[in-house]
Parts: sequence; C-alpha cells; structure tokens
Amino acid sequence: MKQLFIAWIAFQRRPISMQPYFGYQLKFLSLAFHSRYLRPLEYFFKSVITLWLLLCEQPQVVWVQLAPTPPLYLAYLYKVLFNSQVAIIADCHNVMFRYPWISFPGAIALLNRCDVVLVHNDYVKEQVKAAGVNPKTLLVLEDRPSIVNYNIVANLDRFVFLHPWVLFPCSFNADEPIEAVLAAARLIPKITFVLTGNITRAKGIHNLKNIPPNVKLPGYLPTVEFDILLLSTDAVLGLTVLDGVQLCSANEAVGTGKPLILSQTRLLQKMFYKGAIYVNPLNPQSIAQGCQEAISRKEELSQQINELKAERHNQWLEQARAVDAILNS
Repeated sequence: MKQLFIAWIAFQRRPISMQPYFGYQLKFLSLAFHSRYLRPLEYFFKSVITLWLLLCEQPQVVWVQLAPTPPLYLAYLYKVLFNSQVAIIADCHNVMFRYPWISFPGAIALLNRCDVVLVHNDYVKEQVKAAGVNPKTLLVLEDRPSIVNYNIVANLDRFVFLHPWVLFPCSFNADEPIEAVLAAARLIPKITFVLTGNITRAKGIHNLKNIPPNVKLPGYLPTVEFDILLLSTDAVLGLTVLDGVQLCSANEAVGTGKPLILSQTRLLQKMFYKGAIYVNPLNPQSIAQGCQEAISRKEELSQQINELKAERHNQWLEQARAVDAILNS
C-alpha cells in the first residue's frame, strides 16, 4: 500500500519517528519566505508542489500534517478529481484547532470526511470533539519517543559548552516564557543555558537584549548538529504557558534518555510522569531551582527517563495498531 506523508515544514521529528512503522514516503516542503506578506505566494508554490507530488506518486493513502489548513483542501481536490479511492489521514497538531487554521471555510467538514483524524493527546481530543469533529474517525496517536542516530560524527568545535549545561529548544512563540528563562539564568550563573532556534522569530514577541553571559544562542541548527547537542546536554528544558501543548523537545529528551525540566501543566505531568522536574514557567526562581535539581539528580532521572521511554513506546505501538486497523479495513 503506497503512502505519502506531506508536511509544509522544513523538519519535524514526529513524522520521521513514525515512518519506520507506517512505511510512508515522507516529503517536507521547506520553501519559506521571511516576510509574512509573502505567505500567500509561499502557499501558492507549496500547493503546486503538493499537487504535483500527488499526481506523480499516486498514493493510496495520503497523510497531511495540519496546520496549516491548505494541505487538507489539496488532498480532497486530488481525491475528487483523480483518485476517489484514496484514504486521507489528517495528522493534527493542537494549533490546528485554534484561530486562524480551524476558521478556514469548510475545515471541520473536510476533517469529518477524512478516514482518520489524528490528535496527539487526550486533552486535545476532547477539545476537537467539542469543535464538531466526528469522534468515529478521531484517534489519539501520541508522539513516538524520538529516534536519534547515536553514531553521529561531526565537527562541532563552535559548540563547546562547559558542563553543566541545559538545552532549551525554542520556537520563540508567544507561549514560551523566554524572559523568565533569561532571569533564571542570571540566578544560576554556573549553569549554561543553550537556546536553539531561529531568533528572528522572537522579534516583537520576546526581548533578547541584555542576554546574560551564561546564555548561548546558536540559532537554528541542522538536524545533525542539533542531535549532537541533544545527546551531550545534561538536561532538556521544555517550557510553555499553555496547558494543552505537547512539547516536541520533551519527547526528544525521552528518546535520548535526558532528564527533563518541564512546565507543571496537567498534560505534561500526565505524559512525562517519570524523569522530570516540574516548574512554574513564569517564575524564574522555580525554573532555576528545577534546573539545579535536574542536574544534581541527573543519573537517577536519566534512569527514570529510560523506563518512561520503554513504557511510552509500548503505548505508542498500541495506538499505531489502531490506525493500521482502519487502513487495512
């Protein structure tokens, strides 16, 4: 059964980690313009590429990562015009059910015509049902513990950080308490904080002036370089002020056996119930204490994380089999 997964993004760990199980062909569409005013043109080019891929590959199953919403339209356009038997799987991040993506005309109606609508946790599932998505096609498929190549060899002379240091993978979205992390870093100058991600996205959202000397901003990194940092850090910091956000960085830490410092949200405490220290994401003192505790208990927390990895892997396999059952029927 030929399957094609299309994601309008340069890279994401989730579809890569799921690929060995489902066996789909994965296509990231990385084209992006810096200016938001050029977004319509960007989406036009991505739409053309998406349709071309569908026509060339002629898959029996189309996976589309949502948001953004337009790939859902394109999958149905392909189904109506070229292959009425194609199965459509909508892999929905929680942001899909917020403005503006869920407000696109017909978004709920098209989701209800999908063969499978995937959400990433039970918390979002309840929100999605309340929004009007048919529960018969709605399944939870959590993030699989990240698969990382442990045999990486690369020259990273420019990334030499004295231990102990904490990795904070950032998207610099509004839900990330960047200023609180910077304040926490000032409280514990002997611990280095490495904030990865495209800092231009922080403009107008976060104040990155007067960075303390123990905070490093290497920018957005290629996958291999980021993975090496992930494998060599003492702990991973994952913070959000929103209760329903499932952090990719937390799952990457689980995949690599790294202790976690996480926001004390209901969802994160439920999903990452071992190997983590929970903190108030808006309180610098709480963040600082959490980082110190994670580093002082590094060996103990790493062992717990590896236990969690095995448990979450088995749970993910059960959820993945439920998706398989629908496809095979």
